[in-house]
Amino acid sequence: MTEQDLSHLSGVSGAARFIRIVLGLGALLFIVSGIALLIAPSLLAEQLGLEALADTNWTLQMLGAALIGLSGQMWLVRRAPDHPVLGSAVVMLVAGGLMVVLTLTLPGPWTILRWVYLGVGVIFWLTYALLVWSSRRRT
Repeated sequence: MTEQDLSHLSGVSGAARFIRIVLGLGALLFIVSGIALLIAPSLLAEQLGLEALADTNWTLQMLGAALIGLSGQMWLVRRAPDHPVLGSAVVMLVAGGLMVVLTLTLPGPWTILRWVYLGVGVIFWLTYALLVWSSRRRT
């Protein structure tokens, strides 16, 4: 079956359009966060309620590098056919859920930045969940 045949059988095509938008927005958010983590890890550690130790700073910089790579992949996947875009949404659903759990279990006090990360993470996770659910095959 071709991509066009599959799109007639399900809600994939409509969901894929919105997933592309969400991937683009997420890529922009991740690139900004990644650059900030690379440039100012101790400031972000402090804003997250973590101690700005050398180990913490290195870990945050490594996370920044990973976010930059992930943002590039998200940006590029937006141009793929519908079904790979849907697959990317499933990957982001799993990764986003893990990021939400890690934000919830982050040691230290609840700071404004931590609440912001949690809120944004939950919004993205719910959006991916709704879009993946809406793409299910309709019979």
